[in-house]
Amino acid sequence: MRNGTEFLERSGSSEQNCGKGMATTRKRKSTGSIAIPFMVTFLIALIALGGTGYYFYQKLSTKQRELQPIVGATASISDEDINEILFVLDPADKEAQQPAVMLLRFDPVRKQEFCIGIPLTLKLKADGGGESVGECLEKHGVSTLKNDLSKLLDQKIDRYLQMDSNGFQLMMSLLNNVSYIVTIKDKGLRPSDVSVELEGSQFETLLTSRKYSTERERNTVIGFSVSALINQLEGKRIAANLESYFSELINEPEVKTDITGMDFSKHRHAITYVLEHGNGAPRGISLEYANQDDSKLILSPDFVETLKITFSQKSEAES
Repeated sequence: MRNGTEFLERSGSSEQNCGKGMATTRKRKSTGSIAIPFMVTFLIALIALGGTGYYFYQKLSTKQRELQPIVGATASISDEDINEILFVLDPADKEAQQPAVMLLRFDPVRKQEFCIGIPLTLKLKADGGGESVGECLEKHGVSTLKNDLSKLLDQKIDRYLQMDSNGFQLMMSLLNNVSYIVTIKDKGLRPSDVSVELEGSQFETLLTSRKYSTERERNTVIGFSVSALINQLEGKRIAANLESYFSELINEPEVKTDITGMDFSKHRHAITYVLEHGNGAPRGISLEYANQDDSKLILSPDFVETLKITFSQKSEAES
């Protein structure tokens, strides 16, 4: 089994900060109590990931710099604040695009965050049998996918959320554009040798395009480009405008999620800590496979064990 650090790379190390996202003006009828906690917690989850990696990176490289503690705040951060969220972007153009599936892990205790792209062709049974991620999502929905993926990865995935193109575009307009190297030619995209600035619709195409040569390539881009987005966030700016951002997000279309307002309240202290004291350096992770058949990918059992070591946790079976 390889050491857990061998397959990790820090995403976005050469990326440059980019401009503001293209504003979205399209408004829809409020979806009430479901939309509010969903959009609030999603934005918080995504933003919060951007705060902890800088600490983790600096601690590993220099072992000298430390975040300045908030009196009474760091002591209250515990393993209960660790969250793994399954995120599904469901694009509107089904002919040209396909869902993007990601696992986002936020661990304020160990000062870690990870973004893992999940290929649609990944089989959900360790022996390669059963349905694929894409088949499960289409037939049974995101809740079932969360449970099946949790078993495959031997990870406790705490919550799931699914958003459409409109929700994603509004989220991007509130966060920022992202700089990333483009490897495909598609609507609004041209291959580049250096990082280029992508606004919301371009970034959605990058995540959901059918133009990749393999699904393995696309899922790697998903994990590392989202890491780049988070790394480029202006944490203090977002923290200062959270309330106004939330009010704009309330009117988004109905979404599927098991996140509640109580979840946000419970973890707000940890989120505030990383927003105010983090500078962002999340990690992208590429899955490793036991085979090379892109139409039927089977997860490497060694990768499952390595992932647990990387996350500094025990197997779910041992919990």
